[in-house]
Amino acid sequence: MKSKAPFRFFLIHPKVVILEWNLKPNQFLLSDLIAFKNKIISHFKDVIQVTQGYHSLMVFYKNEVSKETEEHLNSLYESLVQTSLKKTKLWKIPVLYNLEVGPDLKSLAQALQISPASLIEQHYSVIYQVQFIGFLPGFLYLNGLPKSIAYPRKTTPTPKVSRGSVGIGGEQTGIYPQESPGGWHIIGKTPYPLFQPTKKHPCFAKAGDRIEFYPITESEFTTISEGISAKTYKIIPQ
Repeated sequence: MKSKAPFRFFLIHPKVVILEWNLKPNQFLLSDLIAFKNKIISHFKDVIQVTQGYHSLMVFYKNEVSKETEEHLNSLYESLVQTSLKKTKLWKIPVLYNLEVGPDLKSLAQALQISPASLIEQHYSVIYQVQFIGFLPGFLYLNGLPKSIAYPRKTTPTPKVSRGSVGIGGEQTGIYPQESPGGWHIIGKTPYPLFQPTKKHPCFAKAGDRIEFYPITESEFTTISEGISAKTYKIIPQ
């Protein structure tokens, strides 16, 4: 049976396959990926995990993949009903933008030939969409960065990027959920925790959700941090 499925099938391990779409990230592809991921998990009992990327799914099986696996996945995709992203949440994330917590703010603005104020305003003036979560637990890959402030990642990564740092890398923006090395240009910081392992849902957002940043002052950063520690501050999605 010749498949009409738009993805390529790669067996990268006896128990792992990758399905890859030759498309740039977009709303329709994201909807397809989320729907197909959920259908694979619910349909195949042998599947233990499906990891989503910008234009791919990595499927992990309990047992070795059979010769019929590609055909089964193709057939399942062809039965997929056209979907659209519904019930997504909008999360408004507070960010402190300054040189103390955003050490690359000035240098990135200079490289872009704009002022730091313009860089900040352009960064928070759009609504981003969560494409997937990866790299680190709770690291949100966000689509929607204005092209005017896109800039290649650093050639030499910074050894320690602090938790909550907001950065730009290539055509993406994101937040570091914990301290780690990183090659993105750091322009600010959020006091809000992105990954809380003790919770039922450790990461507050999921693929398809939207993120809107808004600037805060140093005093607001301190107040929010204290509220988070006291468990009296919580972001309510819209």
